[in-house]
Amino acid sequence: MTIERDKLAGTLTNEETLATTLLVICIDQLGTEFFEWEPETFNTEMQAKFGVEIPAVNRDKIWALVSVLTTDLFYHSLETFIPTCNTLAGSEADFDDYDPVTGEEAAWGLVETGLIDPPEEGEDAAARFSHEIKRYIGLTLQSEGVTTPPTFLKPFVEFDVDPEENVGLNIGPDENMVAMYAKRQQEQRSEIEAFVRSRLEDLIAQLRLLPLQNGSTSKISEFVGQARSLLRGLPTPEQPAPAMV
Repeated sequence: MTIERDKLAGTLTNEETLATTLLVICIDQLGTEFFEWEPETFNTEMQAKFGVEIPAVNRDKIWALVSVLTTDLFYHSLETFIPTCNTLAGSEADFDDYDPVTGEEAAWGLVETGLIDPPEEGEDAAARFSHEIKRYIGLTLQSEGVTTPPTFLKPFVEFDVDPEENVGLNIGPDENMVAMYAKRQQEQRSEIEAFVRSRLEDLIAQLRLLPLQNGSTSKISEFVGQARSLLRGLPTPEQPAPAMV
């Protein structure tokens, strides 16, 4: 087994490897033809190439992105969106039991699928998602106390608003309460941003170290460039997020 093959085998079996990295390896080794294979055929081929069994959680990551690339279910079906986000964040896919996503998982799901399946030129990325999914993201954030989402997440969020509710009435004129509310919002946004930032940094590092066998490095460079661009758009831990209106 060559050094490169050992390295790829280690990457494929490492449960910390991100879905995009895994998919790039699979496409490089098998081409996109494997998109049409049965999972058993895929497992057999990868076992023959690398002499290792890919953990179930990593296989789920690969097939989650294949589904994003070959169907529109991630954008329209909540039953697909939820387990896909869970999987991309590192959990095994579970289509039988309801496992709600967190704000962090939803944010990373949107970012990673946006890298692997970017919108067409002139297309609004958020417009691809159904009202049901945007509302679900909004409810998820609200349940975590976030009513002002991070800037990069805002287009993908819809909040339910009661027309009879007097917004701000519960906070009142107490400046201390207003300051506490704003501080908590900033903390929650920062947690989501930090999670996404950490994942993007990991993805860049993983992709840059990949020894491709058949493919060109141009696609990896493209992914790295897009990830870096997203990183630049995220506030650093020392830099507050732009004020939300």
